[in-house]
Amino acid sequence: MHPLRLIALAIVSSVFLGTVVAVAQNTVTYDESRLVSLYQEYVRNANKGKDDAYLTKRITQERARIRRLADEEIKQVVAPATSTDVSDETVLPKAMDRQRSVVSVLDERLRERKVDLDILKEEEKKYYLSPGSATGATEEFRLTKTYPELLAKKAILEERLAALETALPLQHDRLSKLSSQQSFEQFAFLVSFLSYAAIILFGVILDRLLRRLVVGKIEKKGHRYLVSKVLSAAIYILTGLWLLSKLFSEHPSAVASLAIIGAGIAIAMQDVVKDIVGWAIIIQKRPFTLGDRVCIGNSTGDVIDIGMLRSTMLEVSTTGIFNSLERTGKTLYIPNSLILREPVLNYHTTSDFLNAEMQVTISYESNWRKAEQILREVLHAETLPFVEQAKHQQRKRTALFYSSWEVAGPEVHTDLAPSGVLFTLKFTVPIGQRRDVVTRLSRTILERFEAAHDIDLAFNTIRVIGGK
Repeated sequence: MHPLRLIALAIVSSVFLGTVVAVAQNTVTYDESRLVSLYQEYVRNANKGKDDAYLTKRITQERARIRRLADEEIKQVVAPATSTDVSDETVLPKAMDRQRSVVSVLDERLRERKVDLDILKEEEKKYYLSPGSATGATEEFRLTKTYPELLAKKAILEERLAALETALPLQHDRLSKLSSQQSFEQFAFLVSFLSYAAIILFGVILDRLLRRLVVGKIEKKGHRYLVSKVLSAAIYILTGLWLLSKLFSEHPSAVASLAIIGAGIAIAMQDVVKDIVGWAIIIQKRPFTLGDRVCIGNSTGDVIDIGMLRSTMLEVSTTGIFNSLERTGKTLYIPNSLILREPVLNYHTTSDFLNAEMQVTISYESNWRKAEQILREVLHAETLPFVEQAKHQQRKRTALFYSSWEVAGPEVHTDLAPSGVLFTLKFTVPIGQRRDVVTRLSRTILERFEAAHDIDLAFNTIRVIGGK
């Protein structure tokens, strides 16, 4: 058989194999026998020059029946995609996929029907309308046996094409509306997410505002501490319940999914989750803030940045003879999860000052009473202003803590040492300025002792006592 005939038969056979056409999972039967009979009579009348109005009406009625069958065929394809309520957020993506499939199927069928119709029109022109072949002498490439059969098949194709051309715009319009609805729901999800974040932010701001305006005015430290804890717990519990109720009401099916996803992420990224939890604790509980000098585990430094995963500090030396806590110039990057398992020492929690000590030893032959008086005068003159500042900061920063400790003034303690009388100077000094303050104290003390003439600094000595 000629290849062209094979191709033509393969295209048309999907429509006209017998008189039955299978559509999707159902079957629509196109019975062309009545059309063939009507067109046989129509062709005979046309050859005789007759115009039968009743016959034309019968053909129109039969074509209308074919059109109803074609509409039913399309309805069987479209019905599964339109039967689902797309208002449910879990159904909409599936409805989109089904609608895309429907539009794709209908577009493909429309192209196939047009190809089939073109083939029939070409055959009609070549074998039935051409004077040279109107007798049907050439049979090699013909797909129909008679002209009435061809007219019947062409009529069925035309009605099916008309049904497709009517249904396709509606299905394209439905697909467009589903796409718009999906875009709107995505925007609505973003708005919903921002509303959840706003609820959390509202809880945090309300907690801090009430603690500052209400709790800070309570005079008794014990009551103030208790009210602060109860108020914070109540605010965050109510905020959490509000958040959960909103989540359950708006996305009832998403809670289980979020729980499963969250559990998987927590297992796969434990360190990252711990760092984020540590960051949340730092932001809310404020164990330290920017500019504070802290010691976390074995690391000590001044905080210069607090990130979601890492906190950055300038390293401070804690070793050496004088332990001056001076910066080394190195930078430390500390995982936030470290505060969950290591103790955190904050030098700035109560004030920006710390207690320091300095020792001075004089010989036993010196006037120790006069030396003690000089040390007290020098110490008070140099460090007493720091005490007042430290007391003010201590009262302000420990307002929400239960603390009975008070900042003490400068003190001079006297002790006996092997080399002489040992004086221990205890005083308050700004954090990071211990070495500068000790330098000023040492210079002033040396000048005062030198002017006294009866006070000598002691040093390690060896006395040898012997006889003859």
